[in-house]
Amino acid sequence: MSQKKVDSYKAGKNNRSRAARKEKLIDRLEILAWVAICVCMVAWIGFSAYAKITAKEASVVKETVVDTSAIDNYVSGLSSDTQ
Repeated sequence: MSQKKVDSYKAGKNNRSRAARKEKLIDRLEILAWVAICVCMVAWIGFSAYAKITAKEASVVKETVVDTSAIDNYVSGLSSDTQ
């Protein structure tokens, strides 16, 4: 081999560990980004489901006003007759 090839091989060999560390860092950052995206999607789906459930419960519960004065008068009339 020529000296030029030997020098380029040695330079490449010296930079391999640095390149490997850089590649590992990039891989870890990609995994972290995907995990963050998945967590956001799960949180968004959970919040949407919770909002729909609470909206449905709020629409189901309604306050109803009933006038029971006629029934009260009837019942009190029955009680007074039997005594």
